[in-house]
Amino acid sequence: MKENKSKINIIYGIEDKPVLSKAVPLAFQHVLAMFAGNITVPLLLSALLVLSKQETAFLIQCALFTAGITTFIQIIRYKGIGSGLPIVMGTSNAFIPVVLAIAKTSGIGGVLGAGFIGGLFEIFIGKNLSRLKRFLTPMLSGVVVLTIGITLIPVAIRQAAGGNTDMGNLRSILVSSIVLVTIIIFNQNKNKFLKSSSILLGLMVGYIISFFMGEVDISPVIESNWVSMPRPFAYKWIFEPGAVIAMLFMYIATSIETIGDISALTIGAEGREPRNEEMSGGVIADGLGSSLAALFNGFPNTSYTQNIGVVSLTGVFSRHVVKIGGIILIILSLFPKFASLIAIMPEPVLGGAAIAMFSMIAVTGISLLQNIELNSRNILIITVSLGLSIGLNLVPEATQQLPANLQLILRSGVVPSALITMVLDVVLPENQ
Repeated sequence: MKENKSKINIIYGIEDKPVLSKAVPLAFQHVLAMFAGNITVPLLLSALLVLSKQETAFLIQCALFTAGITTFIQIIRYKGIGSGLPIVMGTSNAFIPVVLAIAKTSGIGGVLGAGFIGGLFEIFIGKNLSRLKRFLTPMLSGVVVLTIGITLIPVAIRQAAGGNTDMGNLRSILVSSIVLVTIIIFNQNKNKFLKSSSILLGLMVGYIISFFMGEVDISPVIESNWVSMPRPFAYKWIFEPGAVIAMLFMYIATSIETIGDISALTIGAEGREPRNEEMSGGVIADGLGSSLAALFNGFPNTSYTQNIGVVSLTGVFSRHVVKIGGIILIILSLFPKFASLIAIMPEPVLGGAAIAMFSMIAVTGISLLQNIELNSRNILIITVSLGLSIGLNLVPEATQQLPANLQLILRSGVVPSALITMVLDVVLPENQ
């Protein structure tokens, strides 16, 4: 394998151990970078199912706890499990369309059951990665990620405009606009720490403004316990065939994403392509972490691309630093009052940040598609995949005469885009 020198000014290498006085602040930076993304899924799910603030706080606790555990699994390479690289794990926003679609029909139990099976499926992908590379193409990854971003944007707009119960409220639109503008301002800041924390800072500004506008009810924080362990199996699992199939396709997409993150990290840190055992172990860790997350009422976990960016920006590639970040996440999960503070966040605050986050997912999909040759064949595959998957997602009534499980699959957006792309990529002849 060809080894090249990294073009990045590396301050700490992968095996370096900075002293605690430096390692802890650097670890907190990783937590700040991933925090907003990690809590988005439980917050959106809670809004959809109109859960109590206490139950929302519990789901946030579980998300923090499982993110810390799965980060350790990814970093500590053991018997082929884990990449052994400084990768932060967390609840995957890529799963939001599928999670919300399953939750509408089968509740949280349906999401957890499908997520557990999907995690086992990703372990299988990781163990057979070399045999499956023919199907796990950059085009599949790009189409799926672009579909995810486009289908999530309406969710963000609804929240920003006040949610389903107060749509179009001008106070909500004002708050969400301030959040979005704050994110833009901090993202353009020359300070790397402020830039990498722009989403979190936007949420904080919106939260404070909402508090002074009288939109925040702090009673759930007062009523919650100081210390509590996230308990496993809080919900009865449900295994719906349509939900499981939808999850399986998402785990294919997230496997590709993880491979991309691992490649970005090794090229940045050591100027080399990732080794087969690193890619395989990383994908297996994704799957194992997601199945374990389901046991603790958490949703699918995957590598966080924004934290790969933090590593590259700071030049800190130390696994030791990321381990400390995992410990911080676990510690935060043990304090329900902290989780309650997040659970009472008004919808427009999250909506303003979600517009930026979900749009960025779509842009990431576009950038991935730039890595393939856009000849007439590939353009046709992308066109058909996006047209059908996004169209059925935006006009779900088109499938109302079909069986319920098939409706779930077709309306998800992600599954049709993945399935159509894979089939056409195999069936259509390559351009001569």
